[in-house]
Amino acid sequence: MPEQFNLYLYLNILAILGPFFLSFDKKVAFYKHWPKFIPALFFLWAIYIPWDVFFTIMMYWGFNPDYLIKIEIFHLPLEEWMFFLIIPYCFLFIYEVVLAYFPATKQKTFLPAYFFIGIAISQAYYGGMYSYFNLSVLLLALLVTFNQLNNAFWWTYLLTLIPFLLFNGVLTGAITEEPVVWYNSGEFSNVRIGTIPSEDFIYLLGMLLLCIKGWNLKFKSTT
Repeated sequence: MPEQFNLYLYLNILAILGPFFLSFDKKVAFYKHWPKFIPALFFLWAIYIPWDVFFTIMMYWGFNPDYLIKIEIFHLPLEEWMFFLIIPYCFLFIYEVVLAYFPATKQKTFLPAYFFIGIAISQAYYGGMYSYFNLSVLLLALLVTFNQLNNAFWWTYLLTLIPFLLFNGVLTGAITEEPVVWYNSGEFSNVRIGTIPSEDFIYLLGMLLLCIKGWNLKFKSTT
């Protein structure tokens, strides 16, 4: 592996290519929903950016400079800021695809949430600060989205796990000698799926829940 290899940047670009170009598909027409992306990011960033910055400063996790372009904003590498743009975009694109092609998935259901709450509680019981924050944010996100969750959301989460396993697997060291993103083992349950901390799956769910909250906001017309 070369000393300077911008792996995180390349992963971000690879992740966005398909969803971006397919945004102009006539049936889904995701590009027409782009204005809704701003409130979706607001809800997500309001929680996750301060969380990410704080955990990075406290060295609960960190980033290997050998795989970065070495530009930082508020202690976070530029690639991490890109992550918080690209992953929500990809998720919301998949969500609208599911709704467009499977309209029956609009039926609301909260039931799967209880399964993930149970997982997060078990992680918090055996884990550290990452596990506790994960549980807290998950409960908050579920509280504010309680009446908005439908089958499309849960199916989209499951579909998102496919690229997530590949993307996050690479970031956590599946194909490199050292991980791009490292974790302090004392701050999570130390249970991994491959190289991925199990808490990352709850972390992702919390992200997507907050995205949906902003995505589904209804603004009153001024006319």
